Amino acid sequence: MNQFSVSIDAQYVALTPDTEMINGKLCYLHKVQQTMKNHYHQMPQFVIITAPTGTGKSYAFPFPALHAKMNPKPFDENSVRGLIVLPTNALINELTQSFTQTYPQLNIKKLSSQELDATQTKGFNRWKEALHIASQSDLLITNPDILNFAMHGGYHATGNYKKQGDTEFRTFIQKFQYVIFDEYHLYDEAQIANILTMVKFYELTFAPADKALKFFFVSATPEPKLKNILEQENYPFQEIIEEITNQPHNARAIHGILETTFVHAPNVNELIQAYIPQIQEQLKNGNKTLIILDRLRDVQELAQNLTTVFPHYTIYQSTGYIDKTEDHNQKIAQAHLILATNKAEVGVNYDVTYCIMQPGRFYQNFVQRFGRVARGNKEGKIVVAITKNTDFNRLENLFQNEPTTHYYSFLEKVSKVLQPKNFYAEQVPLYWGEYLWCIVNNVRTYQEYNTFQYLNRRLTESQTLEGKVAARYILMDEINTLIRKMIQTATGKEVSRGYLLHNYEHLQKYNPRVYQWLQWWKNYLATYYKFRDGSVTVQVIDTTTGAQLDYSLDWILQHREILSRTIIQQEPYPIEQYEIGDFIDQNKDLQYTVNTIPDAGIKGNNYLSYQEKYDLPTVWSKAIERIYDKVSRGDSDSELYQLQMDLLKKLEWLKTTFSLKRLNIIEINTQNRFL
Repeated sequence: MNQFSVSIDAQYVALTPDTEMINGKLCYLHKVQQTMKNHYHQMPQFVIITAPTGTGKSYAFPFPALHAKMNPKPFDENSVRGLIVLPTNALINELTQSFTQTYPQLNIKKLSSQELDATQTKGFNRWKEALHIASQSDLLITNPDILNFAMHGGYHATGNYKKQGDTEFRTFIQKFQYVIFDEYHLYDEAQIANILTMVKFYELTFAPADKALKFFFVSATPEPKLKNILEQENYPFQEIIEEITNQPHNARAIHGILETTFVHAPNVNELIQAYIPQIQEQLKNGNKTLIILDRLRDVQELAQNLTTVFPHYTIYQSTGYIDKTEDHNQKIAQAHLILATNKAEVGVNYDVTYCIMQPGRFYQNFVQRFGRVARGNKEGKIVVAITKNTDFNRLENLFQNEPTTHYYSFLEKVSKVLQPKNFYAEQVPLYWGEYLWCIVNNVRTYQEYNTFQYLNRRLTESQTLEGKVAARYILMDEINTLIRKMIQTATGKEVSRGYLLHNYEHLQKYNPRVYQWLQWWKNYLATYYKFRDGSVTVQVIDTTTGAQLDYSLDWILQHREILSRTIIQQEPYPIEQYEIGDFIDQNKDLQYTVNTIPDAGIKGNNYLSYQEKYDLPTVWSKAIERIYDKVSRGDSDSELYQLQMDLLKKLEWLKTTFSLKRLNIIEINTQNRFL
């Protein structure tokens, strides 16, 4: 195997003269921490923070709330409360535990599905509990899923809760003075647009004089196009870049010298087998070893193999495929050899000095994985498996005359070879238009009409609806109006704009075509309640490991033998349990049944193959074309004919934002005999 090595200098974060008591110790602060502590009130509405992993940037998050708590003023006029948004519940649990110990002066709460489940409440009452938890906190730590569901009116949609103004989303967001989106690089343009929709909502809801909410975006691998979006919207922002140096004077070590070896390895398993002696030596010397791979299946198969190679060492799989009762951090602490997927990229401190890793799909993945090794003043060794020969050759040429380098020089060269994640900033205004329409429409349908009128007026006054945002907002409204007019035509009665509250089940018999359009639109709009892709999750009993967990049915059917399938529950929603066995050859012969692609009686529109699932704009266009062919053979003089033709013209525009997030999968079929 061809390989070359580069030595990266030890890395330090520069310290300032300012100090703070952290974990009972007087600690010197670095730039991000100092700025958050001393200059919070001078910061603009938006702040982008860039700091490498291991710098302790998260310890700065509570400082504005802590400073206000330690310096109270009469009538609570100086109160500052923070909302921290993290991408995973595991990170929420980890940071809540850390902050509770580090900052006992603050009332720190977490808000996740587990906390709401513990209240044993359902429907709208879960949102009331969320508001109660928020009102008790100085610092609330949550995920974007709950915020998105609440902002889009998901809790209110569980029942007709009119005249509940004190429980609207504005009541929740008004409780906080700053919001921090940590690890925001994990989000795509649709999710960033969703987050920024919260900004738009806040601007619409509160008068300029009342605007006190600051938004922080924090990552080790920032998204450059976020700044472009803020600039285009004329939002004032400040960028704070942590000062990193290779000089130890007045600085704290982030990591020691890193000996990095790039290996051309088309087959990563062969590379790992070749490095078994080195792994053995590391384990024998008491050094933990971390192996990061791209695919969950590769991790699981490697774990089976290495268990026989290293029978006297504890091997742990740090992935999203974990038993419900498992203590992830405790397992990591006890393990000698850790095998991980991209879960290793955020939040976790593995305390390892030796690592073999695939670089990941994008440059951002590489940077995050690289930062997991040799934290503090420890020295480490990293082996990077490069699959493509062209990539390996380019890297070798870039480092040809530089056997020793500084951290940022190293990353700059790597970034010229590894692809950055695509971020389609031009799509953001389209998503804004869709999200804003959904929010305003749900306020009108499920909440106070006065609030809807206020938001509608503010949309005009604030000139929020301009350009692509306005075009997409109007498109959604026109689609909604056309379907409402179809119902009016079918029933012969006036239909209000709040028609989505009703089921119109009688149409299923008397005018099934209109009923099909109505059901599709309801299903399509329901996808906006979700922040992430809509996938089918089932209960899993893994007979090979004994683990019991919730996991993606899609992945299970592709990779594992299905031993049995049991329906655990039908109401209020179905729950399936799968007992699974050994690995199978990857099965891509899957058929997905969906209900968010229009069918209008064409059942073929409801089914997708594995390949089609990843070419959704084309699938959308073909579905619209099939409906057009069918409708065009109907009575051209009828009002329903014209309404459908007008609707189909509008729907063609939705293909630009039709993605996995708009795909609601209700069933997955395969040739397996149990299904």
